[in-house]
Amino acid sequence: MNKIHPEIHLVQTSAPSRPAIPPLTALLAFERAAAQLSFRRAARDLSLSPSAISHQIRGLEAQFGVKLFVRGARTVRLTADGERYFAKVSVALAALQDASRDLLRQRRDIGSELWISALPFFTSTVLIPALPDFRRRHPELTLRIEATHQYADFNASRVDVAVRYGREHSTGLKFEPLVAVKGLPVCAPALVKAGLRSPEDLSRQVLIHITTQPRAWPAWLKEAGLPHLEPRGHLWLDSVPAMLEAAEHGLGVTLAMAPLIKARPGFGKKLVAPFAFEPAHSETIFLVSRTEQARDRRIAAVRRWIAEAVGRVKA
Repeated sequence: MNKIHPEIHLVQTSAPSRPAIPPLTALLAFERAAAQLSFRRAARDLSLSPSAISHQIRGLEAQFGVKLFVRGARTVRLTADGERYFAKVSVALAALQDASRDLLRQRRDIGSELWISALPFFTSTVLIPALPDFRRRHPELTLRIEATHQYADFNASRVDVAVRYGREHSTGLKFEPLVAVKGLPVCAPALVKAGLRSPEDLSRQVLIHITTQPRAWPAWLKEAGLPHLEPRGHLWLDSVPAMLEAAEHGLGVTLAMAPLIKARPGFGKKLVAPFAFEPAHSETIFLVSRTEQARDRRIAAVRRWIAEAVGRVKA
């Protein structure tokens, strides 16, 4: 008996063609460089190096086989191909950004959580002591607080409100001044007892710095009329709480943020201000939120709470 073997037909299909869509990182680099006509400014906007921006753009040019920029000694300009591509890429990226914002807005509108990004010292000194008051007034809301020195990315993260220095990356954001702060030298009482009486006496002390603000002490000394003062040594730390703890242990003199430092437990006992001199220069701490959330009742509630907490510290 003959066995019947089923017929098997092999049909070879061509693989789907690869979409001609470059990596998003390359498109972002191109869009920023085209908008700014500067690889350096594009690198600043994206927190990259100029060489990284140039590498991404060369990758685009290699993929498409066209030149997108004419590079000069210190300038760049778009080619005709670059101008046409920029017109379409900028629209596409704006659409992606709008879609992402809509999703985030939907999550925020239906959620009971609010995300706050704040400076670590501001968090420990102002926000945490005021949390019981917020819970009492708004039991239906849950706060998630991130204590960080990094700028909050309102486009790519869940942050609803930020507390930070300066107005960098301000497109689409609302900035409200919270408090003006000045650098105030503080130290352990033992250093004062040992003879620390005037700014000139800092030449016999160790200056405690925060790594993110290397110009803080030089600026203060310049205002005090001592731009060439050489201290006994330097101690560098990566956070304000660490600096203050080092000062409390008598390791040197650090700059605290006045008037916020007055709210730190132990100020006046563990830490004292040895000088009467107060610099004229100040920095502003801002409350930052999205412009389109100006009427969001939850954001308004957090805004009022933070402003009142700052007011209690300043009083």
